[in-house]
Amino acid sequence: MIQHWLIHKLKIGLICGMGLYAPGFAQAQSAILENYILEGLQANLQLRQQGLDIARQQEALRQSKSLGMPKFTFDANYTLAAGGRRIDFPIGDLLNDVYGNLNALNAVPGNLPPGVIPGNFPALENQQIQFLPNNFHETKVSFAYPVFNSDLKYNRQIQQHLLDSKTAEKAAGTHELKYQITETYLQYLRTLEAEKIWQNTRNVLTELRRFNESLVKNNVATRDIVATADYELSKTDNEIFKLKRQQENVQAYFNYLLQKDLEAPVMIDSALLSSTLPTYQPETLLEQCLETRSELDALKSGQLAAETDIRRNSANMKLPDFYLGGSVGFQGFGYTFSKEQAYVLAQVGVSYDLFDGGMRRSKTQEARLKAEMLRVQTEQVEQQIVLQVTAAWHDLEAAENTFQSSQTALRAAEESYRIVNNKYRAGQALLLEYLDAQNRVTTARLQQVLAWSEVLLKEAALKKAAGI
Repeated sequence: MIQHWLIHKLKIGLICGMGLYAPGFAQAQSAILENYILEGLQANLQLRQQGLDIARQQEALRQSKSLGMPKFTFDANYTLAAGGRRIDFPIGDLLNDVYGNLNALNAVPGNLPPGVIPGNFPALENQQIQFLPNNFHETKVSFAYPVFNSDLKYNRQIQQHLLDSKTAEKAAGTHELKYQITETYLQYLRTLEAEKIWQNTRNVLTELRRFNESLVKNNVATRDIVATADYELSKTDNEIFKLKRQQENVQAYFNYLLQKDLEAPVMIDSALLSSTLPTYQPETLLEQCLETRSELDALKSGQLAAETDIRRNSANMKLPDFYLGGSVGFQGFGYTFSKEQAYVLAQVGVSYDLFDGGMRRSKTQEARLKAEMLRVQTEQVEQQIVLQVTAAWHDLEAAENTFQSSQTALRAAEESYRIVNNKYRAGQALLLEYLDAQNRVTTARLQQVLAWSEVLLKEAALKKAAGI
C-alpha cells in the first residue's frame, strides 16, 4: 500500500509539473512588458542625451533661419574725453598775414563802398585739436538684410537634414532598447519556468526519499536507495541554486535597463507565455526592413546634408553675396537731437571672393567625397539589414522546428515514464530505472522550456532586424 501510494504521488507530481508550463508559439502583447518598455524609454540616460542633442540641433536650425532675416539694432553712445593725441592746425600762420593785408586795405579811404563801416580781422592763434571727441554722442537705429547669401540659404537645409539624422538615430536607439528590454524579460521568465520544473522534481525526489526510508525501516531494501535519493536531491538543489543566481543576474540587468534599483522586484506576466505566433512573410519583411530601419534614415539624412553642402560650395564659387544696410539717427557734439545732427545712411553691398587659393574648390571636393562615403555606407548597411532579416527568419524557423521536436521528445519521455512506472509498481524495474525515466522527463521538459523561449527570443530578434 505504501509503495502504491508513493508511486501515485510521484506520478501526480510529474504530471502537475508538466502542466506548469504549456507554452504556445510566440510573443503576446503584454501590458506589463509594454509598461516596462515605456518606463525604460523614459528613464534611459542615453536616450535622454540624444533627446537633448535633438533639442540643441533644433536651436541650431532656428539660428540658421534667423540669420536670413533682417536685423535691426539700436545703438546709443555718449563720449567724454580728455588728453590723448592732438592734431596741430596752424590756422594763425595761414590766415594772419591775409587778415593783416585786408585790415590795411580797409584802412585806406575810398576802398570801401559807401555806407560800409570798416572792420578789423582779428589775429588768430594756431590750434591744437584733441583727437578723441569730447562731449560727443551718436544715437542711431541700424538695419542689415542679406538679400542673397548662398551660405545662409544652404546652411538652413543642412541643419534640417542634420536634425532629421539625429532624430532617426534616437529612433534607432529606442528600437534597440525595446529589444533589449523584451529579450531580458523573456530570459527572466525562462529562468522562472526552469526553476518551477526543478522545484517540482525536488518535491518528487523528497517523496521518493521518504518512501525509501520506510522501505529500509521495514527491512525491504538496503540503505543505498536512501543515499541514491540524497544524491539526486543534492544535484537538484545545485541546479536550483544556479538558477536562482542566474535569475538575480538577469533581474539586475533588467533593472539596469530600466534605471532602477538592481534588486527591485520584477512583475511576472504569465499571459506572455501562452499566445499564438503571428504569421511572418519573409518577402514582405525584406521589402519593409529597408523602409522601417531608422539607421538607414539617419544615413540618408546625413547623405542629403553632404549633397547640400556640395551645392553650397558650388554656389559660393559662382555667385556673389548681396546685402542691404543703413542707419537713421543723430550724431554730433552736445547731447542734443537737432536737425543739424540728424542723418540717414543707406548701403548696398556686393561681396565675392576673387581668389582664395582654391579653398572653395577643395571644400566642394571634400563634400563630394563625404557624400560618396555615406552613399557607400548606406549601401553596406542595407546589405547588412537584409542579411540580418534573412538570418533572423531562418533562426526563427529553426527555433520553431526545435520546439516541435522538443514536444515529440517530451511525449516520448512521458510514455517511457509511464511504462517504467507500471513496471516499478509491479516490482519489475529497479529504482535506478525509475530515476532515469524521471530524469528524462525533467530533461525533456527543460528542453521544451528552452526551445519555446528560444522561439520568443528569435521572434523578438526578427522584429528588431525588420524594424517592426
